[in-house]
Amino acid sequence: MRLLWQIFSSFFKIGAFTIGGGYAMLP
Repeated sequence: MRLLWQIFSSFFKIGAFTIGGGYAMLP
């Protein structure tokens, strides 16, 4: 359960960073 939560947390951070970067790159 802890491993699953850790993977979910990492995926969420990467996803949020990617979405944030995408919005930042838009004019």
